[in-house]
Amino acid sequence: MRMRLFIFILISFTLNLNIIAQSESTKEINQYNKKGQKEGLWKDTINNRLRETYFKNGIKSGIYKQYNLKKELLIFGEYCKGKMCGTWYFFGNTGHIWTIFKDFTKNTYSIINEGDKKKYIPDYKCYSISYYPNGNIRDEGTLLWSEGESPESDSSVEYGEWKYYNNTGKLIKTRTFK
Repeated sequence: MRMRLFIFILISFTLNLNIIAQSESTKEINQYNKKGQKEGLWKDTINNRLRETYFKNGIKSGIYKQYNLKKELLIFGEYCKGKMCGTWYFFGNTGHIWTIFKDFTKNTYSIINEGDKKKYIPDYKCYSISYYPNGNIRDEGTLLWSEGESPESDSSVEYGEWKYYNNTGKLIKTRTFK
C-alpha cells in the first residue's frame, strides 16, 4: 500500500511540474510549426486508445499519456528527443501499476537471434519491473530492443539476471539470459 501511495504522489508531482512547464503549449492542440512539423500538444485516438503526446520540431519531446475510452490512464511516460526517458508507468485494468520501465540507455550487450542464430546488438536497454495487482513485484530485469520498437513490444528480449517473485513478494527463482 505504501508503494502505491508513493508512486501516486510521485506521478502527481511529476505531472504537475510538467503541466506547468508545458502550459504554454496547451493553448492549441494538433498544430504544426512554420516548417510543417508537429509542435506542442497532440491528441489522437489509435486502437480505441486516446493519446496525448508533446512534440518539439516534429520530435516527441515531453510528457506522453495514453487512456482507454473510459479515460482511465493506461500509460504515463516522457520522451526526450524522440526517445523514451525517465520512468514509464503502465497501469492494469484495475488502476494498479502493472509495469515500470526506467533507466533507458543505449545498449552495448550482444545477443544471438533465435531465428538465424546470428549475433547482434539491440539498440536500447532499460530496467523493467512488473507488479501483481496487490502491489508486490512479479519480476524484474533488463530488457533489450531495437530502433522502431519499444520495451513493451513482443520483440523486446530479456537479458542478464531476471528475478521472479510470488504474489507475497518472496523470490521464487532467478534466471540468466544471454
